[in-house]
Amino acid sequence: MSDGNRSVATVDKRPFFEKALCYGMQNRLIDPIKCEMIIQDGAKGSVQVAQHFGTSHLYTDLDNARKRIVNLVSLYLEDLYTDNLAHAAESLRDNSFLSHSRGGNEMLKKLHAMPELPVFLGSNAQALKEFQDERTLAKPMTIAAYRKELKRRQENMASIAAARWFAKDMTVPLSELDYVSAEMVTRTALLMRLCGKEGKCPTPYEFRKIIETLRAKALAAGKVKIPKSMLSDVPQEHHAIINGIKREIEYHDLRLLLDATVALDEVLNEFKSRYFFRESDLGDVDQFDAFVSKEWLQLTKGKEDIYSRQTLFMCLAAGVKPKTTISDIEAKAMIRRVREKGFDRVVVPALIKASAPIEIKQDLLAWWEGEFFPEAQERLMDESGTKYNDALAFLKDNCNIKNKIAVEKNS
Repeated sequence: MSDGNRSVATVDKRPFFEKALCYGMQNRLIDPIKCEMIIQDGAKGSVQVAQHFGTSHLYTDLDNARKRIVNLVSLYLEDLYTDNLAHAAESLRDNSFLSHSRGGNEMLKKLHAMPELPVFLGSNAQALKEFQDERTLAKPMTIAAYRKELKRRQENMASIAAARWFAKDMTVPLSELDYVSAEMVTRTALLMRLCGKEGKCPTPYEFRKIIETLRAKALAAGKVKIPKSMLSDVPQEHHAIINGIKREIEYHDLRLLLDATVALDEVLNEFKSRYFFRESDLGDVDQFDAFVSKEWLQLTKGKEDIYSRQTLFMCLAAGVKPKTTISDIEAKAMIRRVREKGFDRVVVPALIKASAPIEIKQDLLAWWEGEFFPEAQERLMDESGTKYNDALAFLKDNCNIKNKIAVEKNS
């Protein structure tokens, strides 16, 4: 191939400010006097920036400050004029160098003020100064990177705004949404509307019942879809966010509901991290897990505090009617029964393996077999106390025991 058919591509990696300044001087848009003013302003600004991030007395800090201020000016100019060097040079001619630097810094501050994640009251990973430090020197932002990050954070703001609207619609106070995913709130509101529960936010218990009903209807009909009319009252500015979540629900969640080969417990466990639930009276972080298994729900009655759980397990192991609260008379009867017939050693482990929530199953089994049951067996089977004092004290310390009248009122 002859030299005439060859071409060499060059890449200009100079900061945009430098390219604009050189263009302006070469094309007589910037005269020597203005150039000298830019140099003086740059020196003054570098000292201020060096003092902000470190010291103005070390050469390294001053040199880094020079790089920072050039990066800030470049970011500002390129955002305004993209690749138009003539307009960028005119801006340098008509405005002070430090005003361009401040413009770039304001861009970073604006970006940092936007939510890094689509989460209510979620704090950004970096403090403002740390963010400025990194994005002006170690990882200076190109205009492409800035615009990409700006778009992402604007979408986070839009997601939170839509979720805030739905939270108000479901009468969920914003104080209950700290660090909650905006998408979870919107997703929950959309599913509630699909189920005819508009304006309501479910507890875990209510959610299970709603999903059971929705799945039965979906399987009977062979299809389920979110109608457009369901969103007619939602402000238009939220539709772009909502439509994206709506499509994702239809593609993933509703398909899962229609898959009869997937057990309901598996569906609910999959939904756990995707939907938002109101606080309930379960008193434990396992409140969602409490309704994953139907048998577990029937036995616990939705009570997941440790004392209710231990009472239930003791009833099962003693071979008496399973309850989460017993009377003092029932407690004494439990002690008599286990001393006469012993404990059923397999019923509680079998229940845990078959029905306990997936995420606590192994820990629960290890706790029962390695800690609680051995002590319960020792204390209740010890017949040295003729009036069951020690055994009864153990049950009162570890179970829900009330007097007979109180139990009857609550049952």
